[in-house]
Amino acid sequence: MLTADTNVWARALLNDEQAQTRRARFALAQARSADGVFVPLIVFAELSWVLRGRWARDRVLNALDGLLRARGVTVESPGVARKALEAARNGTVGLADHLIAEISFDAGVKEIITFDKAFGKLSRVRRLR
Repeated sequence: MLTADTNVWARALLNDEQAQTRRARFALAQARSADGVFVPLIVFAELSWVLRGRWARDRVLNALDGLLRARGVTVESPGVARKALEAARNGTVGLADHLIAEISFDAGVKEIITFDKAFGKLSRVRRLR
């Protein structure tokens, strides 16, 4: 199994630099059919930020959902990633904030503090004023 950095996934998905896109897609396809590709949650979050700079929110969330479902791809803590993705689909807070919440609560955290107005509206998240 190997891990592909965020920039490899971005090139493969965005198709914005032809030579790198070809190399990224080839490497990912080889890895997926061999031992698989592992996606750390930090890559999952970074990829959402990179894609969000180019694509609409729904397209980004659909692409990330595709990673969770792809054969030969293993996302770190898939249950946590899936919960964060669903929460991001149903709200106004971004995926990264939902990942922070889901990872924290999964680890037993009781409360999150933030200065972010939107994030501070979530359950068990307190906005500092």
